[in-house]
Amino acid sequence: MNESRDATRSRLIEATLEVLARRGLAGATSREITAAAGVNLQAITYHFGSKDELVAQALVHAVRRWIEPIRTALADVADDPVGHLLEAALTVQEALEEAREHIPAYVEALAAASRNETIRSQVAGLLAELREVLAASIGQLRTAGYIAPWVEPEPMAALIIAAGDGFVLHSALEPGGHAPERMLQQVVQLLLAARNPPA
Repeated sequence: MNESRDATRSRLIEATLEVLARRGLAGATSREITAAAGVNLQAITYHFGSKDELVAQALVHAVRRWIEPIRTALADVADDPVGHLLEAALTVQEALEEAREHIPAYVEALAAASRNETIRSQVAGLLAELREVLAASIGQLRTAGYIAPWVEPEPMAALIIAAGDGFVLHSALEPGGHAPERMLQQVVQLLLAARNPPA
């Protein structure tokens, strides 16, 4: 029974992402989502409580799916700082390519977050989680001497994520106008330029 409920929830989440990619946040209706998922209209209320909650969960699910490989690439970055940073940069590039069709919905979600507490809390929680992981990696690099002591992990992590959000916004406005690999290389180079020789 639980497996069937999980399968229905998964179908609703994937259908929501599909409809958001086609219609945007404002144009995604409950009827279109349930039709795409092959379930009845009451399934949204039963599994998520409301369409807003379903949309929030779908967006968070999508973003989590994009960032999970990045989290893995950043794990124990101090063991091989340059290698892990380059691997993380490549992983971000691949995640952006896979996420391209969902970028407009993500931008819409960020814009709607100030008026929608459900979306705000979910997206804010996810961004806080990503900041924590990135700050931990930057802290490891600083402790190992690959980054100068003046670099503060938490503010630097927030700055990198803010720059990433800016890149996503520009990608939505001007698809193909910016090369993610070149921008990511610049981030890695900037981080490694602010370093002391390792002990």
